[in-house]
Amino acid sequence: MTAPHQLTEVADEVDARMADLLDIECKKWTEVDPRLTELVEELARMVSSGGKRLRSAFVYWAWLGACEDTEEITANHAAAIDAGAAFEFLQTFALIHDDIMDDSAYRRGAVTVHTANAQRLTQSGWTGEPRRYGEGVAILVGDLGHVLADGLMSGRGPRVAKLWDELRIELNLGQYLDLRSAAAGQFDQETARQVATFKTALYTIVRPLQLGASLTTAAGVGGAPMRWPENKYQDTMDRLDRFGRPLGRAFQLRDDVLGLVGDNTAMGKPVGDDLREGKPTELIAHAVARADAAQRVVLEQIGNRDLSPSDAQRIVDVVTETGALEANESEIQRLLDEAKTALESITFRPEAIEALGALADYVVERDR
Repeated sequence: MTAPHQLTEVADEVDARMADLLDIECKKWTEVDPRLTELVEELARMVSSGGKRLRSAFVYWAWLGACEDTEEITANHAAAIDAGAAFEFLQTFALIHDDIMDDSAYRRGAVTVHTANAQRLTQSGWTGEPRRYGEGVAILVGDLGHVLADGLMSGRGPRVAKLWDELRIELNLGQYLDLRSAAAGQFDQETARQVATFKTALYTIVRPLQLGASLTTAAGVGGAPMRWPENKYQDTMDRLDRFGRPLGRAFQLRDDVLGLVGDNTAMGKPVGDDLREGKPTELIAHAVARADAAQRVVLEQIGNRDLSPSDAQRIVDVVTETGALEANESEIQRLLDEAKTALESITFRPEAIEALGALADYVVERDR
């Protein structure tokens, strides 16, 4: 499915903002010591390697939906773009660290930071252990992205600050649960849903929506009075949650399918890596619950780092044979319907409701 203009137009502005900020950082640190710029350039390489920019789009349209008039839109437009850029820098931080944990060689079609820098040490004839050096550099590049994200969100008011703190905690907890569940071989439905809630539903959709709606003078920016009283603000946050949670689960369920049967080029990384890493997904949980004894033997290969392409294909065959893929598609549609119904209760500007509906369709129909 082609990305809707409500996504691409926001993405273009956010990309330009990130590029400008990184250019400023490069120029500043080059004057101090050109070697320092290498870290910024690595971050820029990963930021510019792609990404759907969904988080920034949800931030933007929730912000615009909460605005009361054209004057407010004009006055706060830059803040909305900054918040979108902050989410994308935070996402880059998370992906770089995730790639270290998963030992992934590619991300968005580009060589991962830890892999590229391990190769650099070897090719340059430097001393040290390549893997350790590469991972050390990658941790620092990711941390730099986190710092830039925090800088963009500074001074946005108490409501925004509270949400920003909460979502960063949730992101770390979700990543830990994902890592732990894979190591423990826990493929049950409840674990998969918990991981999906923390890593996708909340972080990718609910919190961006809530933060976007909190960006106006409702957040008390610069000492401005709260435009929305607490009861109206909390009601809006709850309605956005009811829209975002089912949509976030649908997003993850689509990701699970693409990670299993998607296209390597479109995905930007080898399809089948989720099987080798033993990712706890609802799709696999469905298959395990429905599998007979012989099929379970095949599914027990999930988590084997040396899984061959033919072994991976056999797992895909079993997932299909159990009816898990079909059940997954039915659940995606049910969740989309639930989200669309919840969207009707949100009292935003009409153009924002239309945009959020288009983004919801894209979330479940995308092919990467």
